[in-house]
Amino acid sequence: MSGIAPTATRPAPRGGGGSAQSLTSGPRRGDLVFSGVVRAAAIFLLLLMATIAGFLVFRATTALNANHANVATYTGQWAPDDTPAKFGIGSLAWGTLVTSVIAIVIAAPVAIGVALFISQYAPRRLAQVLGYIIDLLAAVPSIIYGLWGILFLVPHMQGASQVVGDVLGWIPIFNTNGPLGRSVFTAGVILSIMILPIIAAISREIFLQTPREQVEAAYALGATRWEMIKLAVLPYGRRGVGSAIVLGFGRALGETVAVAMVLSTTYNFVTKWLQSGGNTIAANIALQFGSAFKIGQGALIASGLVLFVVTFLVNLLARRITGRADIPKDERWSLLSVFRPGRRTAAHMESSYDANAADVPDREGTLQARDQAPEVAADDTAGRARPHRAAHGAVGDTMLVSPSLPRRIRSTFAGGMTVGTFVLALLPLISILWLVVNNGRHAMSPSFLTHSLRNIDDSQFGGGVYHAIIGTLEQSGLATLIAVPIGILVAVYLVEYGRGALATAVTFFVDVMMGLPSIVAGLFILSMWILGLGQHANGFAGALALTILMLPVVIRSSEEMLKLVPDSLREASYALGVPKWKTITKIVIPTALPGIVTGVMLGVARVMGETAPILLVVGYIQNINVNPFSGDEGQATLPTVIYNTYTSPEHASNDRTWAAAFLLIVIIMVLNIIARLIAWWKKPGRA
Repeated sequence: MSGIAPTATRPAPRGGGGSAQSLTSGPRRGDLVFSGVVRAAAIFLLLLMATIAGFLVFRATTALNANHANVATYTGQWAPDDTPAKFGIGSLAWGTLVTSVIAIVIAAPVAIGVALFISQYAPRRLAQVLGYIIDLLAAVPSIIYGLWGILFLVPHMQGASQVVGDVLGWIPIFNTNGPLGRSVFTAGVILSIMILPIIAAISREIFLQTPREQVEAAYALGATRWEMIKLAVLPYGRRGVGSAIVLGFGRALGETVAVAMVLSTTYNFVTKWLQSGGNTIAANIALQFGSAFKIGQGALIASGLVLFVVTFLVNLLARRITGRADIPKDERWSLLSVFRPGRRTAAHMESSYDANAADVPDREGTLQARDQAPEVAADDTAGRARPHRAAHGAVGDTMLVSPSLPRRIRSTFAGGMTVGTFVLALLPLISILWLVVNNGRHAMSPSFLTHSLRNIDDSQFGGGVYHAIIGTLEQSGLATLIAVPIGILVAVYLVEYGRGALATAVTFFVDVMMGLPSIVAGLFILSMWILGLGQHANGFAGALALTILMLPVVIRSSEEMLKLVPDSLREASYALGVPKWKTITKIVIPTALPGIVTGVMLGVARVMGETAPILLVVGYIQNINVNPFSGDEGQATLPTVIYNTYTSPEHASNDRTWAAAFLLIVIIMVLNIIARLIAWWKKPGRA
């Protein structure tokens, strides 16, 4: 999932290019055809979501009917293909919940601190760089997190878990009488690192939208920076941050490969979080699918259906939280009210203005800041709150004095805490990059990029990932060819035509698709394309699964770019008698094209790192297959190479694993950098 907040309100549709009576039959026919096409794309999206749910239900029913165990409480071995069939989903759902809760408890406060540091403390130019660095965490594929987790974090977590057990062992969940390391707690730590950039990115953008007048009013009345944040920034962004946390929780629920690599699989209800063991729905699907037959596949699809419903409800909750943020302006919290004498909040803040100024908030005062006018104007253009202020100012005729020493100490301490959270968030990225680069450079060579692993044993040096590079590029390329036209058409419908129930439903389900677990996309293609229609497991099936994951990224980014096109361009075109469909295709879309390309490249970078759906619907081979449509030969990708070689005890195979990880990170980061450069190059107002 990319970290884009759900849209609380749908954009108002743009007007057409004149009345129907003023159009000739040609333009009118063109408008009707074009509007029909974009509306059909929107309806297709709804049908896709309905089909995903329908096929999951259909394929799960047979397995549920054949099950001879209680699906909610059974904790025995996963044996749906035995006679009689026995499997349970309750313990898997419990493990999914536990790991996700641990992740959100760790990630949420750190992410909020990171967002506050970047938006409120860091200098403007540095803040952009720091934001890009944090975003790199989101660009790291889950397979890399899993590799880092099993080979680096798990050994270190054994000692850390023992320390926690020694201190908190009297609490049952922290008991350490057993093997440590590959536990739900370790999996939760991995998930917290993965969801942190999502929460931080959304929270950062929300904090930057704090009304400037509230920030200036706090500074004008003598607030320290931390008091300004506590009284203006945090209350304004609390609902948006809540939505970001819920979205991060949904992302944690659906993570597959990283958890599957870290956990030591058991099927009981985990009550001791530090001990090895546990399982999740998504991880169990990835681990069991290779050996599953008809009933077993249906059982896995049934568990995927549960995951789909849970993530659907989580995204619905996030949307409801965001929607509630649209409250009338006169009912919103007012910063000035907290400084009025007699208010409870005023008692918690030492007044820094004269007693004669008790009525200052009701007067039209101005802050005489020491910041230079060009700096203030630049921050206004960037939409950032000023991270610094005058040490002394004036409100009306009343002079403000410096805050007291205890207040300055509290403000300095809070600022130091935000710096600490940023450093804490940066450590995993540094560790991952160091391990991947340091271990992967040994096998990197021209032959590694031009040879496959055909007839190469784990113990043999040599071979390469040429076959995986071909598979990665072909599958992501096919997904792009399918997702981009549909995504742009849906975005055009939402911005230019959308109104009524259809547009509301499309907007909602785009948000739902943003949080759709990748394993569910793979299960849908498996149940419909392979099992339902009898098609082969090949590269094209993988491209279809990646299309589902890429569609919402393209739609949301394209929608935002189309909304930024000035209405004056549309109106000028309509005034010249140009039909609406030509205005959109010749003026609106070309104007927004650089931003659309940026969104597409970010979508491509995301799907290139996907592992779980490819394991389900493509398979893995060691030889070169340049035809993604060929039979059921399968097709390797860089993530599946890593997943199929990381467990080898051989040094040569380990070198190839790290080298493949290094190459995957380089490709994805290059795509992200190119996307950033395009966005900067075409930024409005750039000299």
